[in-house]
This record gives sequence, structure tokens and C-alpha cells, in this order.
Amino acid sequence: MEQSRRPPLRRAAVAALVLGLVAAAPPGGAAADRGPGSGPPTGATTYTNPVSAGAADTYADPAVVRGQDGWWYAYGTTDPLREGEGARHLLPISRSRDLVSWEHVGDAFTEDTLPAWADADPARPAALWAPDVRYVDGEYRLYYVVTQTTTTPGADDSAIGVATAPTPTGPWTDAGDPVVDPRPGGGGPDDFRWTYDPHHVVARDGTQHLFYGSYYGGVWVTPLDATGTEAVGEPVQVAVDNKYEGAYVVHRDGYWYLFASSANCCAGPTTGYAVHVGRSQSLTGPYVDREGVPLLASRAGGTPVLAPNGNRWVGTGHNAVVTDLAGQDWIVYHSIDRTDPYLDGTDGINERPMLLDRLDWVDGWPVVRAGDGASEGRQPGPTTGGRAVTGFERGIRDPWQGDAWRWRAEDPQGGAHVVARRPGGLLTRHPLVGPVRVEADVRLDPGAAGGIAAGAGRGGGGGQGRRHDDVLAGAGTAGAGAG
Repeated sequence: MEQSRRPPLRRAAVAALVLGLVAAAPPGGAAADRGPGSGPPTGATTYTNPVSAGAADTYADPAVVRGQDGWWYAYGTTDPLREGEGARHLLPISRSRDLVSWEHVGDAFTEDTLPAWADADPARPAALWAPDVRYVDGEYRLYYVVTQTTTTPGADDSAIGVATAPTPTGPWTDAGDPVVDPRPGGGGPDDFRWTYDPHHVVARDGTQHLFYGSYYGGVWVTPLDATGTEAVGEPVQVAVDNKYEGAYVVHRDGYWYLFASSANCCAGPTTGYAVHVGRSQSLTGPYVDREGVPLLASRAGGTPVLAPNGNRWVGTGHNAVVTDLAGQDWIVYHSIDRTDPYLDGTDGINERPMLLDRLDWVDGWPVVRAGDGASEGRQPGPTTGGRAVTGFERGIRDPWQGDAWRWRAEDPQGGAHVVARRPGGLLTRHPLVGPVRVEADVRLDPGAAGGIAAGAGRGGGGGQGRRHDDVLAGAGTAGAGAG
């Protein structure tokens, strides 16, 4: 779940917004459509790339977030979405219940609502590229590239902007000026380093950071202020010039992993775009690959994660990472079909739909489908529901019941939820056999502590045969904990 710190609730110690128990969900299980706001479907599904086909013919530079309403939302770079459409969509937004079937639900901006500091000159209007989306402190934040600004007299003076919204579909309000300003390259009034591809990260100590950059100028990370709207302090370079772009960072087992794409993104059927990775115990690096080669070294390096494998897909890159409700990581990225590489004719826009594939971790390093790369045929899909999943849309019913909880009707951010009446309480007694993953979203009053736990019931044993009967959730005073 791509989310950061949540706001405290003022009215009770703990609110459980969504609690999911995923137990041996079968691949290919049917997903019932329960209507808007009803949360994710039950079980897993299957899919065939490109997953964005239902929403768009092209969906470059994808970013995905799971909304507080239980839907998944995908954001793409500015392009027309369909063959022959002509009109561009400024950061299109799509949604899905299962990460594989998407529908277009709007755009973050229109030609009339461009950020005020984006150049709207009809002869050369700014584009908005490479979105990155996060839920931080009770609001959605959307970071993006503005390719042409009014903050300098020069041309192609790219910068990073941010907009906020109360919901994943908006309305989006731009911060009013760049988060990262245009960076002169030293070669004249129209020479600017490529300030592209933002990626927001919250460090383990709660501080916020933004990765950005591209081939001309390298990839950098800068601290942000508490609002996430201004770069502060000194930026640190984390990847060498003329090699990487599209940075995306995840934390796993004590390491920060920096995914970055190399080669030309947009050369039609000859595109060689690919994803590489380095890791570091520090968010600011140095990042090194599996052979110990720093990503700052001016030589071949970077551990391969995803590259063209000889099937129809070339130009596999500019990725994000999402985790399904069973704990499996997935990589979303754009690619080019070598048999249909352009949106409108051979001189048109590169057609780069969104693809999805399983991300495996082998000996501490990520790789797509254990090294097989982009998939072409039907694949087992993500688990976006489970044996027992609730968003509490209908209150607390069997097997979701207990006198320790009070139901709250749906709110704009978190949907329906339950509130703890007292420290500690049984939320559900539901038999589960096999591997069990318990996931819950909780918000705490200041000074409160909370937790969830799965209790072993009858049957004993361990591993695959262990039976889990009780799922507990609770709240207590600071230091006391629960569960």
C-alpha cells in the first residue's frame, strides 16, 4: 500500500478502517462486483498484458496508489489516450478493484486548469509528465513534471510541481510554485538540466524526501519541508549522468532499493528501455548493484530487474511497485508492442500501455517473474481480496462483531470504519486454515497505541496446517500497546 503517515483521529483511540484476512485465495477466483465504494473483490484473478487496455491505448510512466476507499488508482503521463483521439489528457486517472481491469475516471488537469506557473503559450504549451502519487497526512499528493515554466525566460526549463486533493480523483489544487525549481545547466539561457520523474519517499524517521532527475543532470534526492511542497537542504546525487531516469525507491529488509530506467524510452520498435536497481542502507546512498558497482560510477552497472525478453514487448521501463493484499509485490511499468509501436502512424506518439507483472525477490534482489521478464500470455493475477474482507460498509455483522467496537458511517477519506470503545477487543472469530495474512488500516489518537494479532486456536501444529481462530484489535495508552 503506497501510503505514508495517517492523520490522528480525535474522537477515539483506534479506528480500524479496513481489515482483510487473506487465506489461500485461489488464482482465478471470481470477483463479484459489489458496487462503488464497496471495497475490493474476493480472491485473485487472471490477466493478460497490457492491463490498461480497457482504459487507454497508451498509459506511460504509470504510478499506482490504493485509495482509502479500497479502489486502486493509476496515474499516467500527458498523452492522448486512444488512437485517433488527438486531444491530450493532462495526467489521466484510472481506477480498478483488482489491479488488472481499469477504467478511465478523469484527468488531474485540463487545458484551462494548468498550474499557473506552467507555460500555456499555444505555440508551445507545457506538458505534465511522470506523475507520482502518495497519501500523506490526510491528503493525496500528486507530484509531476512541468516541462515548460514561466519562472524563467528560458525554454525547456523543466521543474517539479505538486498538487493536493481530498480524494484520489481530485479536485487537484496546485501548490502555486515549483517544489524543485528549474536547474540551469551552464550552457546559456536555454540550457537546463532535466528535472524530471519525481518520486516521494518518507524516511524511517518520518522526514520526507523527493527523488528526481534524468539523463542530463543525473538522479538526485532532496529533503522536503513538512508540507511536502518545498525542497529544503542540500540535494544529493544518487545516480550518474547520462544513464538513468524514472527513479522509484522501496524499503525492504534493512535496505533502500533504487529502481531506475536506462536507454531511450521512445524509439518505437527499436526501444531498448530497461529497469535496473541498486541498494543502500541509507536513503541518500551510495546505491550499489549486486556486484558492488555504485550507480554513480561512469560504467556499466545496475542489477537488471526488467528488460525486453524477445516477445512482443520492448521498452519495458519507468516502473512503480505495488503490494497486493496477500503481500506479493507487483511491478507496473510501460512498454511498447513491437508490432504496434505508435499511437497514430509512424510519425506519431510512441504507444506505451501499462503492464503489470509479479516482482520476485531472489537472494535480496528484485527481479520480474524470477527473470522471465514481461509476460505476454495469461497470468495469475494479484490478490485484492480474501477469505474475509470488510470495509464495514454495513456496520458490524457476523463474523464482524463485538461489544468493544462502535460502527461509524462512511466518511470521504476512509469509508466506513469501526472505533474502539475500550483497550483490547475481539473483532472477529473466523476459522482460517493455511497461510494467513492480516492487514488493517488504523488511525490513532495522540498518545494512543494500537495493534492487531492473530491468535492460535484449536488444532495446534504450525506452518500450513495451523488454524487461526481469533483476530484481535485493540487500543491502549502510550507505552501499553495492545494485541
